[in-house]
Amino acid sequence: MAMNYVNGLAPIVTVTGPGNLHHLTYESAVGGNGAVGRIPTANEGTTNFLLGFSYNYRGFAFYWDGQGPAFWRISGNSSTIEPVGTSWENATGIPVGSGFQLGINVASQAAAAGNAANCYR
Repeated sequence: MAMNYVNGLAPIVTVTGPGNLHHLTYESAVGGNGAVGRIPTANEGTTNFLLGFSYNYRGFAFYWDGQGPAFWRISGNSSTIEPVGTSWENATGIPVGSGFQLGINVASQAAAAGNAANCYR
C-alpha cells in the first residue's frame, strides 16, 4: 500500500491481549541512527494503536510480540487489513522508496537505533 507521507493517513494497529508493540524509525534524512522503542499494553481485550511517523526518517517498521493476534490498517477509508510482523526479522514497515510491506528484515537498523523507550507514555 503506497501511502507514504500522505497527511492524515497513518497505520492503526489492533492487538489482542497483553504484549508490546515495537516501533522503529531509521535512515534519518538529517543524520543519526533512528530510534527504537516499544509501547506495552496489559489489556486482556483489544487495544488500538495509532502510529505516527516523522518526516525526518525515510524508513519505519513495527511488530507485535503479544499473546494474541495483531492486524493493521490505514486510517481513513481503507478496507485493507493485514497481519502485523512478529520480530525485527519479520516486521511490517515502509522500506525506503516503497509502500507498506510485511516480512521486511530491519534487524540491523533496529540494532543501530537509539532507545526511544521514554518517548511512549
